Amino acid sequence: MRHRMFCLLVVLGSLGACSPTEKSANNVNNLNNVNNVNNANNANNVNNVNNTNNVNNQDGGPDADASTDPWVRLEAPADGATVDNPVTFTIAAANVATVRMFADDWPLGDAWDPATRTTHTYDFSGTGYERHVVLRGYADGAATVEVASDAIVITPRETDIGTFLGDMWNTYYYLAVEDDYDGPDDTTLYDANCAPIAQVPAEFSDDVCIEGSGRLSDGRVINYARTCACGRSCPTGGVICYAVLNAAQYPWGMGSASNPLEPLRSWAVDNDFIARGTILYALEFDGVTIPSHDGLGGFVHDGCFRADDVGGWINGNHFDFFAGTRSMWLALENLFPTNSTFDVYVNPGKCAYLAQ
Repeated sequence: MRHRMFCLLVVLGSLGACSPTEKSANNVNNLNNVNNVNNANNANNVNNVNNTNNVNNQDGGPDADASTDPWVRLEAPADGATVDNPVTFTIAAANVATVRMFADDWPLGDAWDPATRTTHTYDFSGTGYERHVVLRGYADGAATVEVASDAIVITPRETDIGTFLGDMWNTYYYLAVEDDYDGPDDTTLYDANCAPIAQVPAEFSDDVCIEGSGRLSDGRVINYARTCACGRSCPTGGVICYAVLNAAQYPWGMGSASNPLEPLRSWAVDNDFIARGTILYALEFDGVTIPSHDGLGGFVHDGCFRADDVGGWINGNHFDFFAGTRSMWLALENLFPTNSTFDVYVNPGKCAYLAQ
């Protein structure tokens, strides 16, 4: 409207057209009126902009800490960073009762009140690959009503995995359990003095001499004692006699230095190759989820093991992995079949907790 009226006045002027004085005055008044309207509009526009700015300043924007909306934020490490393990996270939060951290949907500890703590340190069992970390905020102390979240991706790196020993290959052994075997109790097991210990199925007798330890139906735990002249011959050769162990002290059998065996941690090795009690780290096991069987497993392995046992057929770079139970052995075969090769390190700092 303003542009069209201005052009009309200019055109009339350029043609030299004359209007009565009062009409000229009216035209000037009209122009002034238009300008006044425009000035008022401009002022309103400025006020509107200012009002908008005032609103923004009051709210501080969508990410402002002053907002009453619940929010959480992972402030460190940076998204995409490679960081030393254990990893220390720094968080910020507001208007939430509790927070909890997860990596790949695995909880990194319990929930806590962010008003009392803004850092959280976690030792990842798997390193060298990306972890998707999520910080969740909850409206309640029980951490059941999620109201906010923030996520980053990091790659934890291990700083002390020890000294590289070399490639080693695996087999498995376990605690033979009499209740897992059918058949008549037609075979006698003897102690080192050739005194009878129990009557068991022949198949259990065969397996317990191969595995080196077993659990009888009455709950007693027996372990290889020595070769002897009494009893059934073992499929691997010789006749084996047994010792009855304290089941509370040795629930999974006994190692080569009268030490308790620990499922998923103990290895039988050649002591001329690896000294008994050596702490070991197997790279390929780090970060592997161990399946749940017979009350064992159900966790992410950190690759840490200990040389706890020996075996007549174990020589050089061969290790026998103590699986604990037959079912766990079969499950581990699906992860790393017998004769798989592993990069093994000795004296890893990250595994020092296994030192006896």
